[in-house]
Amino acid sequence: MSRSGRREKKGRGRGKAEPHGRLEEILAGAHEWLRENRFPGPARCVGRVRLATMIVGDYLSGRYRRVPAVTIWMLAFAIAYVVGPFDLIPEAVPGLGWLDDAFVVGLVFKAFARDLNRYCEDQGLNPRHYGLA
Repeated sequence: MSRSGRREKKGRGRGKAEPHGRLEEILAGAHEWLRENRFPGPARCVGRVRLATMIVGDYLSGRYRRVPAVTIWMLAFAIAYVVGPFDLIPEAVPGLGWLDDAFVVGLVFKAFARDLNRYCEDQGLNPRHYGLA
């Protein structure tokens, strides 16, 4: 109980980070990564990361909500994997460094292709520019 005599709610919101806060951090890192373009990588993978950042950003800002939360979380995972420092195959390995990144992004895009195509259609984007059919 608090001093006012009211019972405090346990769990929700007390000492926990807001879930969108972490997504916003990932998104900010992705935007910086895309600006710097440290690792040029395959154009298709970079285009897909760009589309993923647009969708996640629009979802977080409330501009676009026609996508399930699971799609957003998986796109955020793919973005974090590509821009994060930990990889199965480090980018320093010539020719192979992007292989694992492209695989993760491709897997997520294949699994959620319907949501991604609908976003492109709703936003007037050409899905082929982002490796979608």
